Amino acid sequence: MIVLADSDPRFQTRVAEHIGRRSELLVVDGGPELEKVLQDKAGRIDVVLLGPNFGLEDAFRIARQIQATTQDISVLLIASAVTAEVLQQALRSGIRDVLPATFTGAQLLEAIGRAEALTTQIRGAAETIRSKPPEKSDSKVITVFSSKGGCGKSFVASNLAVALAQKTGEKVAMIDLDLQFGDLAIMLQLFPARTIFDAAQNLDRLDEEALQGYMTPHRSNVMLLAAPLEPGIEETISADAVTRIVGLARNVFRYVVIDCPPSFTDHVLAALDVSDECILMTSMDVPSIKNMKLSLQTLQLLGFGRDRIRLVLNRADSRVGLTVQAVEKTLGTNVDVSVPSSRDVSVSINRGSPLIIDNPKSPVVASILRMMEFAGVKSGVAADGEPQRVTEAAKGGLFKRRAKPGRSEA
Repeated sequence: MIVLADSDPRFQTRVAEHIGRRSELLVVDGGPELEKVLQDKAGRIDVVLLGPNFGLEDAFRIARQIQATTQDISVLLIASAVTAEVLQQALRSGIRDVLPATFTGAQLLEAIGRAEALTTQIRGAAETIRSKPPEKSDSKVITVFSSKGGCGKSFVASNLAVALAQKTGEKVAMIDLDLQFGDLAIMLQLFPARTIFDAAQNLDRLDEEALQGYMTPHRSNVMLLAAPLEPGIEETISADAVTRIVGLARNVFRYVVIDCPPSFTDHVLAALDVSDECILMTSMDVPSIKNMKLSLQTLQLLGFGRDRIRLVLNRADSRVGLTVQAVEKTLGTNVDVSVPSSRDVSVSINRGSPLIIDNPKSPVVASILRMMEFAGVKSGVAADGEPQRVTEAAKGGLFKRRAKPGRSEA
């Protein structure tokens, strides 16, 4: 059910014409009536649309109230003027999206579709994601996620996996869960013969030993379970297959790093369900920060405690009119790791070689090393991001160890 709150009959008619029979629509004129509907229709409402005649202050107050009580309802705001201040207040109030009053029918339906899908996912997964991490010896599963592409999650995931392998001397599993556009194989300059698709199709015969046969080794001691080589076959991989694959991986490897697509798919929810930590990434632009806030709220609604969510701000030193302090104020919480900008990142990606191997003294690498602490591994990096002094022997052990490259290695 969609509830529209706006006092203008013409606007009510306009929205109703766009929605048509797509969803059940209930129209109310003001705040008191909306609050009564929220109480009477609890559990049936998916989306609340706050119209341009509702009043911004009332809209922000109602949105905060919904987030504090109902939680699984997505609130959309339709504003007369979409300014930076309106967007900022909307973010802080838990509003999922903001549309201009001049919206088109396609824009409205797309926003409602996203909101309804999110509500469905939250309700469907709320009982499966637990507030405590899975009890499993000393293995660690770390999921790297961002609800917006281009935030650097694949770069962080690949370099973090290599860092863990270098620091601990153990093999590290990396799973590319972006089943449609996964890039980890390209970023590591690997040519996988088998992928997660092959593992999922043979689930009935899959065990720890067989799983390793579907993985491609990298010279850094990282084993990659690559994304499918062909697009459009992700639907043949079930969420249950992801759960089993990650479970087998953590039985074999002490550390498992998962790179996710930029959306809360069933596969992502399955991975989160068996993860110990979630690295939630954003970059220094308003859309990315908005998505991070919504992702943070969604994870917490799903029972993923804040103590298991690690906020990483990429390109944190970019001069784009935002500061780290402003981002933290908008998010309502502290950023755990700030990653500086560097042209070396693009160079390493284009070369297909992790930056931690190419340039271990880079300030970006220092930030990656700090993320190892999420897995309980000491980073050797001070709180201010500067690498602590180490001995020459330690340097050799951490950065200079090389394995002879094999046929499938980078």
